[in-house]
Amino acid sequence: MTTAAKRHFDPARLFHPASICLSGSLTRLGAKVLAHLRAGGFAGPIGTAEHDPVVNADLALVADDAPDIPAALAAHAARGARGAIVLSYMQGPGLREMALAAGIRTLGPHSFGMVLPGLGLNASPLPFVPGKGRVALVGQSSAIARTVIDWAVPNKVGFSHLIGIGGNDATIGFGLVLDHLGRDPGTAAIMVEIDRLRDPRAFFSAARMAARLRPVVAIAPGLRLKDPSGGAYAGMEAALARAGVLLTASVSEFLAAAETLTRVKPARGETLAIVTNSVSLGRLAADEALRAGLKLATLSPESAQILSLAADRVPPATGPIFAGKKSPTAMADIAALLSSAPEIGGILVIHAPSGEDDGAAIAALTACAKTVKIPLLIAAMGEATGLGHRHTLSQARLACFDSPEAAIAGFRHLLENRRNRAQARELPAAAVLQVQPNSASVMGRIEAARAERRDQLVQDEALAIIGAYHIPTLESRHVNTPGEAAAAAATLGFPAVLKLAHPDMPTHLLAGSVVLNLPDPDAVLAAARAILNQLQSLKADISKAGFVVQAQAPHGTMLRIRVSDDPMLGPVISFGEGGGDPETISHLSTGLPPLNLTLAHAMIHRAPIARQLVAHRGQAAADEEAIAATLVRVSQLIIDTPEIQALDIDPLFASPLGAVAASARIWLRPAGATRPALVIPPYPSELIRHYTARGQNFLLRPIRPEDADAHAEMIARFSSEDMRYRFFSPMKQLPIEQIVRLADVDYSREMAMIAVHEATGDTVGVARLVCNDTDGTSAEFAVAIDPGAKTFGLGTALMNSVIEWGRAQGVKEISGQILADNAPMLAFIKRLGFSLARMPEEPDIMEATLAL
Repeated sequence: MTTAAKRHFDPARLFHPASICLSGSLTRLGAKVLAHLRAGGFAGPIGTAEHDPVVNADLALVADDAPDIPAALAAHAARGARGAIVLSYMQGPGLREMALAAGIRTLGPHSFGMVLPGLGLNASPLPFVPGKGRVALVGQSSAIARTVIDWAVPNKVGFSHLIGIGGNDATIGFGLVLDHLGRDPGTAAIMVEIDRLRDPRAFFSAARMAARLRPVVAIAPGLRLKDPSGGAYAGMEAALARAGVLLTASVSEFLAAAETLTRVKPARGETLAIVTNSVSLGRLAADEALRAGLKLATLSPESAQILSLAADRVPPATGPIFAGKKSPTAMADIAALLSSAPEIGGILVIHAPSGEDDGAAIAALTACAKTVKIPLLIAAMGEATGLGHRHTLSQARLACFDSPEAAIAGFRHLLENRRNRAQARELPAAAVLQVQPNSASVMGRIEAARAERRDQLVQDEALAIIGAYHIPTLESRHVNTPGEAAAAAATLGFPAVLKLAHPDMPTHLLAGSVVLNLPDPDAVLAAARAILNQLQSLKADISKAGFVVQAQAPHGTMLRIRVSDDPMLGPVISFGEGGGDPETISHLSTGLPPLNLTLAHAMIHRAPIARQLVAHRGQAAADEEAIAATLVRVSQLIIDTPEIQALDIDPLFASPLGAVAASARIWLRPAGATRPALVIPPYPSELIRHYTARGQNFLLRPIRPEDADAHAEMIARFSSEDMRYRFFSPMKQLPIEQIVRLADVDYSREMAMIAVHEATGDTVGVARLVCNDTDGTSAEFAVAIDPGAKTFGLGTALMNSVIEWGRAQGVKEISGQILADNAPMLAFIKRLGFSLARMPEEPDIMEATLAL
């Protein structure tokens, strides 16, 4: 047997293997997988550990019985394999530790394996595979994988990858798989089925990167079962939206969204035009579109005049366009004309069976689809003939549906995907406030509550904390007696509001504990005594009772801002209508910190209460800017104060004059408890600094996704020798996917510091440090400087920045590979303190290492 060579783990080898070795081939599972491997047409070597093991296999498969898995992993690693998929079922955690002990990376356990139709590889127990294509499926449920395949075959949807994550207790998880698929040129869209996430931040980082380049649609079974209130689903939806991913609620929607996003061009705008050969079906479709919150397109006079040439009559400015009966190609002709109208965002064609001309109508739609540059969705109605029409359209890779409702849902998916990908481009900094909060006041009140062994701050205390972040609040007075309440009201002004303050009696659970519109001190006195009498009748301890007195809030719309912890996602912010049942959250929109004003406005518009904030029925519009600023400041408070576990501002009164909080409650974490990590890491603006050399000024800062174009321009200025030194290949340019990936990083596990020339705005240098995704204690570096900026010491400044960042992240060792003939780079890296050694298996490459 040939001796196994020591190799680094390379995801590309695992997900595009040239050789395979299976262990456990004598088990029932292993025998099935081996038969599928041999029947699939895979061209590379396929061996088994029991009979003909393959040395240095790119893909190791483990189908052994659970007790034999540790030994199987060790044997694969000893033969040189660096990546394995564990198909076997095993109870409880432990695979991660087994893999680390063996020195091999793993997917699983209980993975459904991997299917690569383009390679003829079926490394799974799945009995049949779809055709070759550009869709990837990543998931944990073999049943859903089978369902997706069963749907894909008749719908002519082909796949680049089907990858089973399994129990997600391994050293390869969703993050690394999505990282690979996001860079894979053979993958155009990704379907993700999520059961549980071991590393949510890595998942959302990788999903965000992938979604910048291609559509990503997800399904997450069991969220409502886990949380019937809908909070878990809303939180996951918000987190995925921030990553640019579309979450679907059912298997049918999952499949339909995938088909729409892979077969339909991106939406040009928000408006939908409806074209049909049936007036009634067109009207029903228009009703459904409006019910779904979509906007029907309004034709310009010029567009209407042009369309009248193809239709029986001049079409209405708004509403369905009836194609008439004169020509079977009329619907296709109208769709082609509409695609040039700038006021049209997408087109829905509804075809009802009409007789012998149906074939010509469907053929015309198939032909015109090639020229339409905006979304074209076709609802081919009926079953007896409609089924055949849909098959024809599907064969032509068009997005076809069996009902207008399904097609309208498809257009809604396109719009949601468009908005989500826009959200993913927003990277709020850790501190986005334009005002300086009074952090000392916040911590003082929290420490005082801790000293009194209280975990709640209510009314005036909670209002004081949010007020420290310059959120307008109603001025409050906390008093102990009815007489003090009357005096406080006289000071604050009338009409007044009186609220019970009692540690054992939350005001929202006691009817009559909040009294509004009190006109004078006598009314305040009477209301306070009535509250005490009610407490006494309930046998509550009135010695603990106090009161909060406020001036009456200005007239406005009652809103609510709520913050709660999701065990997987960390802090979640909700916004919507206030003044109702505090346990009801279904009417709230959801977002995740950090928020900026753009994201805050999007949250407001997603909430059902949004329609009441605009001008209506003679009432002026509420100040949306003030509401958005309040959301951003709440987000900042939560980021800055991990001691806060939950917060509820209700009501927040919004009017044309602004927004003011009238009541709030805050819950503290138990002393010593740790806040879940933010799954959306803020932009690390604290790392920005200025650098001057030889009279030139540069800004050194972390890279942002919008730097991709400037990054590409810098690389375009590299000489062929620079490209060979940096990328180990004399390439002329990088693929756009790689450029986008280089500019879009997860700041919790990767840092890329760039140098920007302050006079020109050009990117002229970059240093990068990428932590490994096993334990984060080792990292790889890369550095590149614009040829025209190599005399300013930028390489040293940038490398020192990423080294310091790595040290702060707990990195113990930094390494990188350098071509042996790159003498300037070798000298530079030695000056930084790195040691150099030639790599035994690749003598033309030196490995540089620095211990921190």
